[in-house]
Amino acid sequence: MAGGHDEKKPIWKHILTLYSHSTGHAFAKWLEAWKLEPVIFSTAWLILLVIIASVIDPESISGVLSMITLLSPIWLPLYLGTMLWIVWIDYIRFLFWFADPKVLLEIELPPEVEKSPLAMEVVFSGIWNNGRETTFLDRMWKGRFRPIWSFEIASNEGRINFYIHAPRGWKNFIEARIYGQYPEARITPVDDYVDRVPFNLREWDMWVGEYKKVNSPQALPIKVAADFELDKNTDVPETKVDPMTNLLELMNNMGKDQYLWCQFIVKARQKDEWYGVYLPKDSFIDGANERIKKIIAGAADRARDIARVELHADELQQAQIAGRGMSMLTDGEKKEIEAIDHTKGKAIFEVGARIVYVAKKEKFFGLTGGPLYRAFEAYKSDFNDFKGTRGMVGFDYPWEDFRGIRKARLKRDQFFFYKNRAYFYVPYDQAPVFMTTEELASLWHFPNSAVKTPGLERVASKRGEAPANLPILPS
Repeated sequence: MAGGHDEKKPIWKHILTLYSHSTGHAFAKWLEAWKLEPVIFSTAWLILLVIIASVIDPESISGVLSMITLLSPIWLPLYLGTMLWIVWIDYIRFLFWFADPKVLLEIELPPEVEKSPLAMEVVFSGIWNNGRETTFLDRMWKGRFRPIWSFEIASNEGRINFYIHAPRGWKNFIEARIYGQYPEARITPVDDYVDRVPFNLREWDMWVGEYKKVNSPQALPIKVAADFELDKNTDVPETKVDPMTNLLELMNNMGKDQYLWCQFIVKARQKDEWYGVYLPKDSFIDGANERIKKIIAGAADRARDIARVELHADELQQAQIAGRGMSMLTDGEKKEIEAIDHTKGKAIFEVGARIVYVAKKEKFFGLTGGPLYRAFEAYKSDFNDFKGTRGMVGFDYPWEDFRGIRKARLKRDQFFFYKNRAYFYVPYDQAPVFMTTEELASLWHFPNSAVKTPGLERVASKRGEAPANLPILPS
């Protein structure tokens, strides 16, 4: 029946389900408010219950242990085999990651950027279409995985540059893609700018934020270039508003011994994977479809309620009216379904977004917290937001960080993660956000000529093509 209700289920079971969900959610929020780790708390609670049970009824504990021992020939080989497989995949991927040489490309922007972010979307689409693994044996024996790229914007003491960190074997590919869309750009292999900072906690301080989509499912999009009319080639580019200016202006304010870096570490997504084995499901698409079903079911419930209360219809008539629930969708719900369908039609990247602010301790001020936490607030749409959700170096209660040990370790780790462009796979794995090529290009693209941020470096002048009739000197 429309709406997903199980009419045969006793009402007391519905109440019990709702109560247990509500109390569980409330308890989780209480733990979060007091900065108590649910995993640690639950483990400690389980151990306490075992101790209490062993005191009250030791025979029951003895019986459970005997049963576990008796069944060990079944579960122990499965457990050890699974652990061995996980360790093996992590190990060969770790070796492949550091054995695969990388290159950092600095991109000086063209003096005039007349193309919209759609040109960068073409670049990302090319990366997605060519970012496949090789054979099954290469994945399982050599640890190969889809190429990992890092698209970066860095302000080094106020000088703002765009960078791409990529496997060295892909250098010619990405250069061809960039030059194909921006022939006036200049691409140069450079030493890593992160090495300019001899980071240590005695002289330097650091703030780091990792950014996520706030709402689920992740198919709910943030604002993209089209929402800012950046996809239109108007005659008056000054009328366009590029949301990147928020971050660029923060970067422009960097001074001596101050560094503000942003990176989007990306990997082309296929579907759900478990340690080298692709699963038959796709949580991204499944989540999108479930959201659409929930919206339509809500509309059907509203139609049924109107039929029952206002039209006094019987159950058969209510079901027939509920079947036409699509007509009850609000304008907002229709737009949400359209947005999800649009997202499902795009190529998807797994993305790790990170901003790091590093400065000498005497210069470390003014940017921590709010401004960086909301660096991407311009991209907030009616459906989703993109903001800092973790990584911020700060602990509210004394039991969270005894004598600053966790904060110091977090800063060192995050500096290492940024330098090594680490986000995927053990020991650096984090839960990525899923983004379309359109969303990614809206977050990282070459701003148009209307953006006059002084620290943003561009090629000094257009490079003209050589005349076709130049004489060829003999060799």
